[in-house]
Amino acid sequence: MLDLLIRDGLIVTQNSKREIKQANIGIKGKKIVYVGNKAISSKKVIEAKEYIILPAFLNAHIHFGEYFLRGYKENLSTEEYILLGEKFHTKFQDIIDEIRSSSINNVLLESIKNGTLTVFGVRGWPNVESFPVNAFLGYPMMNSKKLMEYKLNFEQKFNSLERKKNIEYFIGLHSVKWIEKDTLIEISNFLKNNKRIKLSLHICETAEEAKYIEKKYKMTPIELLKKYDLLNENTLLVHCNYLSNDDIMLIKNNKASVVACHSSNLKLKNKPCDIKILLDNQINVIVATDGPATNDSLSLLDSLRTTALLTNLDSNTLLDMITVNPAKYMKMNSGSIIEGNKADILFYNRNNLNFTYKKSIIENIIYTSGNKPEIVMKDGKTIIENYNFKTIDECDIIQEKNRIVKLIENNIVF
Repeated sequence: MLDLLIRDGLIVTQNSKREIKQANIGIKGKKIVYVGNKAISSKKVIEAKEYIILPAFLNAHIHFGEYFLRGYKENLSTEEYILLGEKFHTKFQDIIDEIRSSSINNVLLESIKNGTLTVFGVRGWPNVESFPVNAFLGYPMMNSKKLMEYKLNFEQKFNSLERKKNIEYFIGLHSVKWIEKDTLIEISNFLKNNKRIKLSLHICETAEEAKYIEKKYKMTPIELLKKYDLLNENTLLVHCNYLSNDDIMLIKNNKASVVACHSSNLKLKNKPCDIKILLDNQINVIVATDGPATNDSLSLLDSLRTTALLTNLDSNTLLDMITVNPAKYMKMNSGSIIEGNKADILFYNRNNLNFTYKKSIIENIIYTSGNKPEIVMKDGKTIIENYNFKTIDECDIIQEKNRIVKLIENNIVF
């Protein structure tokens, strides 16, 4: 007997055939065990005829600690934004732990409400443990005052991170510009001895960064990664706005994945990543939000809409970039509604004015603004119903956010 039968929903399966079909979903424990038209006996039934059902989204690049930089200052370049973060940290050193804790909570709350149940970002602990998400948390490596402590004895500190069922840790290298050669070698040796651990970094994000690395090392940032054996299927390359043709071939041949953050890059005045040429070379391409301040939205559908308008790619290819493609890199049984996958599921109300024809469902999801799931299910359990959390006290998180905002407002001049 099933634990739950979701009956007669319009399912955007994201299976190998990318089928959209009216069918039932059977759930046992935390997994999908049946997709089809049989009426299997179940302890509980959800009538889903009025719903469009999608797999939950996976955000492959998110900043947990930058929520309170949202609206702090605009019209910045990437370099100016990084320096602003350093100044902000110094200015509010006395309450920085409170700020970061609230920021993480706000980021997770907003992400889940927009349909993201897998997050991939640096730090985030311990708050992430209390949220119903799959989390990939990065150990930060960067020449930065606020992060310098992490570089000392990093192997010992990384290995001491507390393991949880829904948490996996990776090396979160900020960029090859913000780290020295000796640390690159340390990271390379560590990853050679720990072949399952993933590596993520900002790379070729700005023209200035690419020029700096070429001047310092006489090679491109991608070539530098290859030199130190840091380019492989476990490597997640974030941004990739300024790639050479040789860089693209290196990425392809070494089976690395690329994360495009078009909304963020446009705001920070960078040339957007040319994902068409990456796709032409069969590179695994993912779309992510980036931070809550550089994007101003933690909705992956908002980010996907920007990518859609820039590229004119077909909607199926686009939806892959926040579902099956990140799941492929993360090696997760997620991103599609098929037997054996996690029961992480989104329900969109089919009567919403944003939706028109059955054949246009994916296009409606991507291009019409404001799409949020009415019901969110994590591991087969409903965590959001009628757009409201069942398992999290949202009011407490908002109240703390407002308290932090007042503390900051009293100490800055906009």
